[in-house]
Amino acid sequence: MNLHILQSAKQNTIERTDNNIFEGGSVWGASLTENHTENNNVGLVHFAPGARAGWHTHSHDQILYIVSGIGKVGDRTGEQIVSVGDTIVVPANIEHWHGAHDTGAPMSHLSITSRDSETTVLDN
Repeated sequence: MNLHILQSAKQNTIERTDNNIFEGGSVWGASLTENHTENNNVGLVHFAPGARAGWHTHSHDQILYIVSGIGKVGDRTGEQIVSVGDTIVVPANIEHWHGAHDTGAPMSHLSITSRDSETTVLDN
């Protein structure tokens, strides 16, 4: 079979709280594509209440799709509350952040990026 089936029971969810991009609480992540795609990375990221990714950029576009909870996303022009079913398109090199932040709820999103996209963590 040429398809790759990545069964959820066999996927590893890794605590990523100590990664320098995250702040404010616990964060866990799982790769949904592992090394099975040439061009894309898809990950599922879970933010505990209060947790978020700090200011950062990506060298290629990023797409976020909210799968549970209530979160916030922001760029240098403002911030917006997001919830289940919302899609956020972040153009390459736009300074932004996202997560559960101060909503009082956890939030999970899919993150879709180009495989060769590089993330730069910024100072506030």
